[in-house]
Amino acid sequence: MRILLTEMRRGEAKWAAALMGAVGVYYFTNESPGDSDWIGWWTQTSLQVQLFSVIVMGSVMSSAGAWGAGRAFRHRTRSWADTAARGGWSQALLLWLAAWLWALIAYVLFIVIAFSRTAAVSDVTEPAWTPLLLGASMMGLQIALGVAIGSALPSRVIAPFAGILWYGLFVVVAFVPGTALDKLFPAIDEFWSSEFEPNTTRMLTAVAWCLPLGLLLLALPALRRRAALTPRPVALGALTLVALVAGGTLVAFRTPVPDSYWAVRKAQPAHPLCAGSGGTTLCLWPEDRHLLPQARAAVRTVDSRLGSLGGFNRRFYADGLKRPAGDTAALSVMSPAESQADLTAAMFAAALPQPTSPDCSPHILQETGGYPDTFLFEAVVRDRVGAPGDYFGEKFGRALTRVTSAPRAAQDAWIEQAAQRIRSCEPVPPLPR
Repeated sequence: MRILLTEMRRGEAKWAAALMGAVGVYYFTNESPGDSDWIGWWTQTSLQVQLFSVIVMGSVMSSAGAWGAGRAFRHRTRSWADTAARGGWSQALLLWLAAWLWALIAYVLFIVIAFSRTAAVSDVTEPAWTPLLLGASMMGLQIALGVAIGSALPSRVIAPFAGILWYGLFVVVAFVPGTALDKLFPAIDEFWSSEFEPNTTRMLTAVAWCLPLGLLLLALPALRRRAALTPRPVALGALTLVALVAGGTLVAFRTPVPDSYWAVRKAQPAHPLCAGSGGTTLCLWPEDRHLLPQARAAVRTVDSRLGSLGGFNRRFYADGLKRPAGDTAALSVMSPAESQADLTAAMFAAALPQPTSPDCSPHILQETGGYPDTFLFEAVVRDRVGAPGDYFGEKFGRALTRVTSAPRAAQDAWIEQAAQRIRSCEPVPPLPR
């Protein structure tokens, strides 16, 4: 323990960890809840922490591990270290553990800051720990590779390339998702709303793959140099077996397209949280109960502006919630801190009727200048509820004016008939005269 503390105090890894700690504190405190897609969702918060720690901090700490491993060569003490009572594997383990512990200290700091920000928004406390375990083990693997590279190629020029190698790997994996590399070297850059939770089995299997592989990498320098105390074959064999079994299992798992490889859908809640007003209802996942005040206000706005108009979807369910048949629509909640205005706009968009047949082709309306009739219908509805719409030219504007300038009763009749025809995959009725 004393040797480990000495290495942590004198090694180069502490400076890299301090730099990453400062960058991470700024990263996790700078974003505002309204602009964030993770502050308020516990699982997404865990994913955000592991993503930053693996891609950014893990890459830098890998270079720090490579730099520390080359110290004996730079100081011309390698021959003494190879004849010491402590074997080459143990020496590499010491360097690795010192750097990893510094990284974990910064990692814990990120977790505390990120979770405290989510706790300030969310009314529940359900941290997801498996993504954090995966992130910690992945950083251990990254640092282990850095130590192995620094021992094999002890150069001041080569050490930074350990981090560049990892960062480049993650860039390649991002452009080619779903490959074996994506499964074996994960940095989970995905958006999970409240309907998803971590796939515990796969993440723990990945942990069982990363750590044994990292320990094996640390043994390679001693085997290559044939140090006085070489690694024991039994220990190497056991680690190799665990790594092969865990890695093979990860590759063998099928990706549940279109869902994430690392996530599973949550079971349906016994009682979704619903806000209702008149004929309009919005239901959310129980984990999003902090959004109920905004949901109630948005529901009242939608109900008052749509009034008694028929043909619209008036019951909204957050993505993943089971919806009954009828005039219902799925509603995407893209942020755990959705504002009333955002929910209102999303509900107006989801309220628009859609064709019941997936093979329905658009019907071109000549009065609009050749645009589909659904464009005009949406523009009429947006004008009715006071929501901003797109501009498609003067001819389209004249067609829009023909509907919006008609008497209120004629407008209502045209909107309701058009909604029914759109659902039936038929053209909208003729414009009011």
